[in-house]
Amino acid sequence: MNHEESLPELTYTSRSSGTTGDRLVTVVHRPLLAERMAVTAATHPALSERLLGAAHRKVARLAAPNCSDVECATPLSTLADRTLPDGTLVLSIAHDVLATPGAMIDKIFDELDAYRPAWLYTDPTHLAFLCGHLRRRGLATLPVGAVVLTYSLLTHAARRAVTAAVPEGTPVAEVLSMSEFGWLGIECPAGARHLNEENYHHEILREDGEDARTGEIGELVITSIGDQLSPHVRYRTGDLVEPGGRCPCGAEGRTVIHHGRASTCLADGADGRFVTPRQADDALCDVVGIGHYRIDQSAPDSVHCRVITREDAPLDTVPAVQDRLRDLLPHVPRVEATAVTHIEAERSGKFSTCAGPGRVREGALL
Repeated sequence: MNHEESLPELTYTSRSSGTTGDRLVTVVHRPLLAERMAVTAATHPALSERLLGAAHRKVARLAAPNCSDVECATPLSTLADRTLPDGTLVLSIAHDVLATPGAMIDKIFDELDAYRPAWLYTDPTHLAFLCGHLRRRGLATLPVGAVVLTYSLLTHAARRAVTAAVPEGTPVAEVLSMSEFGWLGIECPAGARHLNEENYHHEILREDGEDARTGEIGELVITSIGDQLSPHVRYRTGDLVEPGGRCPCGAEGRTVIHHGRASTCLADGADGRFVTPRQADDALCDVVGIGHYRIDQSAPDSVHCRVITREDAPLDTVPAVQDRLRDLLPHVPRVEATAVTHIEAERSGKFSTCAGPGRVREGALL
């Protein structure tokens, strides 16, 4: 076999899902991607066993169609059409996730039941949406061995929906990942997010370019290690993280709190204070009636939150959301929350919880 014939088998070409509007193409050796995944997953032993030690290692994926390598947004595609060369089954879902028709939802449940994946690789909003349909179909739990939550910010509402819909003892963890790199970090059993510092050099930089300290929020900047095809040097991810403290789990790798995309932060008035998607979600963490929500800020003096409530939501769910956001954004004159039945996805197919002016970043790294 010559070099040209072996190249597709040894390399993986990814295209970023277009969160920023640019679709970056990255080429990486497949063994390096597998190594990054294995090193990262080792922080969560139970999950690592399901991912790497399962007898059949069958994987299913549920995420925005733009994040897939096959056509999965049409209800006409078959299971064979959506099975990748490595055996991964890409579940069919509408581009606008919350508008997915019932026939496609039924197909997802049927295929999961037939396929019985060792683990499910999924966007938390997409899976929370699916979990909301469990009881309507007379089902108790999802037939999956483990759940990896990635692609977008894991909200408290999505966490509650997912943990209630998987069998007791099923490993569930958030993974920090990017199309350009693969796995960057993972949630440990104690709930902290540990960075993979064996395969990457991470920097967390404030807007002034200095390292963020504990309690400060900065942009995650990554340099890949051992990457000979598409090396990234001080790559600005656009993701905000906060350095964390020591974790009782004993795992190596510093911990971080993931705050979401810098481009979606909210502004608390005109004084320059920004509120991250994580801070907004933490403010709503105890409002248990939330199914999905979206906070939009079209002007500095106005914030509007649309809320899709759960079927069993208390009557005061939407007023509670409004009260929490007014406390969080005291310098915004108009903060309102309303109940809706649908919230559209982004153009990328992902689902953002916040759409604000974003944090301004000046200059570029050298």
